[in-house]
Amino acid sequence: MKIIYAGTPEISISSLEAINNSSHEISLVLTMPDKISGRGKKIKEGPIKKFSKAHGLKVFQPENLKNLKDQEKISSLNPDLIVVFAYGKILPKEILSIPRLGCLNVHTSLLPKYRGAAPIQRAIFNDERKTGLSFIKMDEGLDTGSIYKSFEIEIEEEETSDTLSKKLSNLTSSLILEVIDNINKNNYKILKQNEDLASYAAKLTKEEALINWKQKAKEVKNMINAFCPNPGAFTHQNEERINFYKAKLSKYPATVPGEILESSKEKLIISANDHSVQILELSRPGKKRMQYKDFANGSRDFFGQKNILA
Repeated sequence: MKIIYAGTPEISISSLEAINNSSHEISLVLTMPDKISGRGKKIKEGPIKKFSKAHGLKVFQPENLKNLKDQEKISSLNPDLIVVFAYGKILPKEILSIPRLGCLNVHTSLLPKYRGAAPIQRAIFNDERKTGLSFIKMDEGLDTGSIYKSFEIEIEEEETSDTLSKKLSNLTSSLILEVIDNINKNNYKILKQNEDLASYAAKLTKEEALINWKQKAKEVKNMINAFCPNPGAFTHQNEERINFYKAKLSKYPATVPGEILESSKEKLIISANDHSVQILELSRPGKKRMQYKDFANGSRDFFGQKNILA
């Protein structure tokens, strides 16, 4: 088949690679426009664009797919299928109607639960014990299309959004060709989503990223792990911001919320409202993320015993 692939972040690379290594033809790769970042205002290319350029794939980065010329460009390629995985834009109905077999969207939740921008993060944030993938036939709604196939995986106790994204990326790449081939052969039973079970996974915001130590320990742990790596959960130690990326529950009994119960070479344990949390990965502003043991070796006595984080 002639396939147009639409994606932007790292999570969608392995699926593009799987299709590109198959007998199908990638006619075009759609990805978000380059960003300008840093003080030097350098142009930053997205992961999918970098991969596509390295493998000789044609890249198209339209600002708005509602533009008639952009639609005509896509239509002129006569694609059999458009595959969408974390593209970042909603496809208008004019695009949806172009491919012979429609548009296939890969969504990282068990739809209709967690439609929207941050299904992986919200699943961890809300202490879900399972999530998965939904391969859907796209319609004009936000992740509302009928489901070709769903696959379920467990969320481990210390799972972060970072690690779960990698698992789901690998799972998608191992399944995408089977789903595509079944669509091509018309070998599937499509399932409508139950709107009564639908929920929305809003994008995580920087305003949510400040840790509230008055919450239960499990809520603090889930929040830290969900916000890894972006936007990154943070707290303050002596008015300096410190970022936490990975945590697990500790058996230390709670004292005052935010109180440092242990800051040895081996462990950093902080009290929440009911129990305590052990921090496994962290960073200081402008510094790289690291394991706590490595941090303690280079920043001894940064966390004073019995200090209160805010």
